[in-house]
Amino acid sequence: MLTPLKWAFVWGLALAAIPERESMANGHPSYSPQSIMARLGVPSAQARQRFADAGMRDVHAHDLTRTERAAVEQAIAALPVLHRQVLAERLHSLSFVDGIPGEGTGLTSRSGTSDSYDITLRASLIHESLSDFLTTKEQRVFDGAARGTVAVRGEGVSALTYVLLHESTHVVDATLGLTRDLGAPLVSGVWTARTDPVARLASEPALKTSFRGAPPLPGSDSIGVYRSLSRTPFVSLYSTASSSEDLAELVSWYVVERQFRGSLTIAVRTQDGRLLEAFEPLRFPGVRARFPSVEALLARRFVPDAGAG
Repeated sequence: MLTPLKWAFVWGLALAAIPERESMANGHPSYSPQSIMARLGVPSAQARQRFADAGMRDVHAHDLTRTERAAVEQAIAALPVLHRQVLAERLHSLSFVDGIPGEGTGLTSRSGTSDSYDITLRASLIHESLSDFLTTKEQRVFDGAARGTVAVRGEGVSALTYVLLHESTHVVDATLGLTRDLGAPLVSGVWTARTDPVARLASEPALKTSFRGAPPLPGSDSIGVYRSLSRTPFVSLYSTASSSEDLAELVSWYVVERQFRGSLTIAVRTQDGRLLEAFEPLRFPGVRARFPSVEALLARRFVPDAGAG
């Protein structure tokens, strides 16, 4: 199995086949990985304050090593063209910090009152496997005794690449106003407001987890919850938190599967390790039905100063 910091070599092979379209786009500034890397910096004052407000007062800037910088650059190179175009125009800073608890990832926030954004990530993500990251996050849904019975296996990209895909999709969303439009293809029929799903989905057990404010569930509920998820258009339990998280999860997993031939498997086991049932959200009919709309979104090109649309 590849360690996270060996992904740079793999990306070099995978990305070699992608056409070079980096220098200029219709006269607009470059959106190359190198131009976005130039935004690396220290956490913004707003980000530091938000961490402090959440009780994380030991958060501090992380100085990237040469190997870590290479991993970050390769993760940026893995982003869709649309994402890199938006980041080239709207990313104020990208920073990495130490001191965030293991289950946290960081935050994406508006930079002051401007139309630019800061992405601040937990530095240890660079060294974390995607499966470990996803499993730690997923196990929060269940109570302590049941956490070891659920494990997530994610393949195709590193944890850093997945998280950067997710967070940069938030910037794309905010810039283009995607989830503000309740009639948009990836919102209509799923959400009636930012955190309100349509009635047919609201009653599903998959929408009654801690990601939506409910208490942790007993392990005996796990299979029922994932069977419920398979009846919905959501690619993960975390997707159910809001329309913006739904979009970020769906776009990220679409890219992981289509561009990097990745996969996602959730396994539920007994306490002694016997497999009870496995779920593959990327094969759920409701998820796959949304992929053409994701493809159409990623085919768009961002024209600076054109606004949402």
